[in-house]
Amino acid sequence: MVLAVWLLTVISAQAQVIINGNRAFSDNCSNIILYSIPQECFGSDFTAVVQVDTACHWRNITVNGKSLTNNPITFEDVSGDKVYILRAIDGHQQLVKRIMFTFLPIMSLEGDIGYDYVDALVTLAPPDGNTESGMTAHVKWRGGYTNGEGRHKRNYSIKFVDENGNKQNRRLLGMRRDNHWKLDAAQVDLSRVRNRVATELWLDMAREPYYYDDAPDAIMAARGKPVEVFTNGGYMGIYYLLESIDRKQLQVKKYDEEAQQFHGMIWNATSWTKVAAFKSSPNYNNNNAEYSSFIVEYPDFEEVNPTNHQDLYNAVHFVAYGSVNSFNAKAHTYFDMPVIIDYAILNQLLTSIDNEVNNIYWVIYDCQVDKKLTLAAWDLDWSLGTDRNSPTFRGERAQPDYDFEFSNRVLYMLQMHNCIYYREMVNRYWELRKTWLSVQSLTERVNNAVNLLVQCGAMAREQARWSGDSDINGLPLDIVAEKDYIIDWIKKRLAFLDRTLMRHPYDVDSDGSITSSDIVAITQHLLKGGSYNHNLDINGDGHVTANDLYLIYHYILDEIK
Repeated sequence: MVLAVWLLTVISAQAQVIINGNRAFSDNCSNIILYSIPQECFGSDFTAVVQVDTACHWRNITVNGKSLTNNPITFEDVSGDKVYILRAIDGHQQLVKRIMFTFLPIMSLEGDIGYDYVDALVTLAPPDGNTESGMTAHVKWRGGYTNGEGRHKRNYSIKFVDENGNKQNRRLLGMRRDNHWKLDAAQVDLSRVRNRVATELWLDMAREPYYYDDAPDAIMAARGKPVEVFTNGGYMGIYYLLESIDRKQLQVKKYDEEAQQFHGMIWNATSWTKVAAFKSSPNYNNNNAEYSSFIVEYPDFEEVNPTNHQDLYNAVHFVAYGSVNSFNAKAHTYFDMPVIIDYAILNQLLTSIDNEVNNIYWVIYDCQVDKKLTLAAWDLDWSLGTDRNSPTFRGERAQPDYDFEFSNRVLYMLQMHNCIYYREMVNRYWELRKTWLSVQSLTERVNNAVNLLVQCGAMAREQARWSGDSDINGLPLDIVAEKDYIIDWIKKRLAFLDRTLMRHPYDVDSDGSITSSDIVAITQHLLKGGSYNHNLDINGDGHVTANDLYLIYHYILDEIK
């Protein structure tokens, strides 16, 4: 490890521009020199001491015509798109570099990174100037679909270690303290914000897991912060530094090593299979870390073997071979139904095809006390009007009126009108439509995510680096245009759900609004009779009566008030 770090140090010992005592990051291809400063410095002048390290043989160095002998240098009216020209002589060659500023943290990886973990050096430079440099780590590419041969903007898995190669926990950007972190490239997302927008929506809208009173620090997704990344002297663009989803994140109870007793359990559904869709329940083998495409994440199979798939199997078997009536009676004993309902709503809103069977972490807090499964969301980039299986990412499943029928049988049950949780799901949807799922709230969420990238200049750098790349099927990268598309798509998707699957119980004529025409529809049924129509049965008692008319009448009066 020491030898590897020494070699990496030699590789990274290049001429560097130093601003206020911290390294600025150079892109060998575009001649950009990027430095992070606080956001409040944007829109005003920024004064700093600019130096060049001793490895550099540059001379006659100027920044916007001002010699470095006249330090400090004032950078006037800083903005995300402002460029300051650095000129120097290197031997007999004149150099021209472009200094730019961002208010996103900058992260640099140095090493021969590939599919397997290798020794690397990591530097993290936040805008407050408290740069952490020379952090040793094991780093590799990560991902499934996005980690195939020929990909260019890679995702990364980072495991920090000390100088002896032992695990080293670090607290990064105000998130948790841990050794294992991920860099998400948003590689096939034309907006570069979908995963974060969707994940943060989930963290805001989802109800607490059933064990929240025992573990109030549980976080049922991975938090993340935007950063700009360099690898080996090359600018790689916008990334999101993510926490891992593991026992620490989900706060499940630890395995009892002394008694060799299982407590908390975590499985990751990594791919689409009938078992992961709760449609089939073949026998399991506790001597295998996998049950079909469910992979046990905790306890670590390398440390606790054989594992315990029994409770997961029981839940899969219950759903795969049970009826709606059995689901109505016992689903709450197998699943954390409030969270499951919220996840079904999230998936219907996002049409996140890649997240209703796989990319789900299934979680038991303590199987010795309660074997109930809850879930954590992961990798929601294939959502909000994108279909990565389409050359243009605008295929049939990306349309806002796509009829998304769940193939996950747990979620599918909720869509059945004779499921007792269907009405609860619809009521919860309309409750959320007033807050997190309002058009205004969702629009602000998307706007804020993109505007952050615009204002710090990262969007323009990202587009210059990746527009037209084969990672995005050669398409132009226009993040603002994609933002407008997403916002328009959200409005249309909500309107579609409002009048179809999530139709408001009081919208009896399914026209997307609750008006006197709905009163007329119930009145005519009461006067003329006819077969039972569940749309008219507002209170869900199995009959259409004056009680339903009373409810809708007073609902409209309350709305008028």
